Amino acid sequence: SAAVQNALQTLLPQIRAEIREEFRTSSRPSDAGGNPSPITIHTWLERFNKQKPYSFEKATAPERLKREYHSIRQTSTETST
Repeated sequence: SAAVQNALQTLLPQIRAEIREEFRTSSRPSDAGGNPSPITIHTWLERFNKQKPYSFEKATAPERLKREYHSIRQTSTETST
């Protein structure tokens, strides 16, 4: 939805900055060549989920409520006939 898109566009610069900072200041062990170990997608997702903004949840709430409303309405229509 538009609200999710707007929230994402607002948060992307901050997320990018945090990722860059993590790469810059990371104290991960180095491999034999002195290069830091790469961050896996699992590590990144775990960190992102800890910081996941509640705005995504709020932005999807209207859609969820519409689905619930239609589900309840359909159920009440089925039982009233």
